[in-house]
Amino acid sequence: MRLLFFQNCISPHQVPYIKELSSDKRVECVCLITPRIDYESRKEMGWDSRHLLEGTSIQFYLFPSDEVLEGLLEGNNVVALFTGIRADKDVFRWFKLSLRFNVERAIITEAPNVYLFRPLWLHCVRFLLLDYQYVKYIQYVFAFGDLSLRYYTRWSSLWKVVFFSYCTENDINGVFEPCMRTGSIRLLFVGSVDKNKDVALVLKALFRLKNANFSFDIIGDGPEKDKLENIAAGHNGRVAFHGRMAMGEVHRRMPKYDMLILPSRYDGWGAVVNEALQRGLYVICSDKCGAKDLLEDERCGCVFKSGDSRQLAGILQQCSERIAEIRADRQYRLDWAKRCISGKVIARYMVDCLSGNSVHKPWTKEL
Repeated sequence: MRLLFFQNCISPHQVPYIKELSSDKRVECVCLITPRIDYESRKEMGWDSRHLLEGTSIQFYLFPSDEVLEGLLEGNNVVALFTGIRADKDVFRWFKLSLRFNVERAIITEAPNVYLFRPLWLHCVRFLLLDYQYVKYIQYVFAFGDLSLRYYTRWSSLWKVVFFSYCTENDINGVFEPCMRTGSIRLLFVGSVDKNKDVALVLKALFRLKNANFSFDIIGDGPEKDKLENIAAGHNGRVAFHGRMAMGEVHRRMPKYDMLILPSRYDGWGAVVNEALQRGLYVICSDKCGAKDLLEDERCGCVFKSGDSRQLAGILQQCSERIAEIRADRQYRLDWAKRCISGKVIARYMVDCLSGNSVHKPWTKEL
C-alpha cells in the first residue's frame, strides 16, 4: 500500500511512527503533505520540526500543486490519511480533491473539544450540518482517546474506528540521568499555564499533604502564571516556575524528575505523557486526558478525577509513601515505553489495522 499523510504541519507527535512505516514490507511508500513546517506559536515554544524528517525515507511535499497531488492520488492501493476533516483549510481542500480518486481514506483525530462552552451536542449539530455528507467517503478513523472513540463510532457502522495513540520521539535512547534517590520528591508539569490545564488544582492538593516532601517545577507560560505564583508563595519555595523552554531542553531535564502530572480539565490526548514515560517518569493525569489509556499498568502511573483536589492529594500522599518503589521501577517504564509506544510499534499497529487485521492495542493489557 501507498500511504499519503495530509497534515496541517509536521507533527512531532506523529512523525516518529510515520517514518517507521516504510520499513514494513506491506508499505510501498510514505508521503507527507503539509501546507507549513510549524505554526508560529509552536516555534515560540521551542518547536523545530524540520529536522524530524532528516535521514528518513518519507517523501515530503510542502504545499504542493494540485497537479502533484493528483499524481500521488492516482493508482491502486492508495490510503490517504487526513488530520481531521476541517482541522485546517488546506487539508480540507485536499480532502475534497481526493474525492475524485478511487482511494481509501482515514482521518486521524482527537475528540471534539468539550471544554467550557463547547458542549458535545453542539459538536454533533455542527458535524451533522457540515461533515456528515462526507461519512460515506471515509473507511477508517484513528481516534485519540476513549471520548474520541465513542464519539466517532456513533456516526457510521461502516467506519472502522481504531483506538490510536500519539507517538513521540525518544531522543535519549534509553540513556538517562536519574533523579536523586533521596531527598524531596520531584514533581513536574509541562504545558500551557491556563485554566484548562488546571495547575492550580495541583497546588491546592499539595497544601493538603501531611509529612510529604515534594518540590514542584512548572515548565510553560500562560495567562494563569501570575495567579499561580501568588498561590505558590504559600509553599515555602517548593514551587518553581521556569517559563517557556525549548522542547529539547525539556526532554533533557525530564529524567531528573520522579513524576509528571497532567491535571487537565480537557485534553484530547496529552503527548507529554508519552514523553514522560519514555524517560522513565511515573505519570499522574486526570480522567479528562486521552493519554490516561497509557496508564493501565499501575507501575506506569495512575488517574484521578478531574477537579478533585482531595483525591489528587490522596494519590500524592500514597506516592510519597512508596516513592522508593516508584523510583525503582524507572527502568521498567523505560522498557515498557520501548515495547508498547515506540514509533516502530505504533507503525506496525497502524498497518495491521489498515490491512484488516484484528489487533489489540499494544499499550494495554490483552484480555
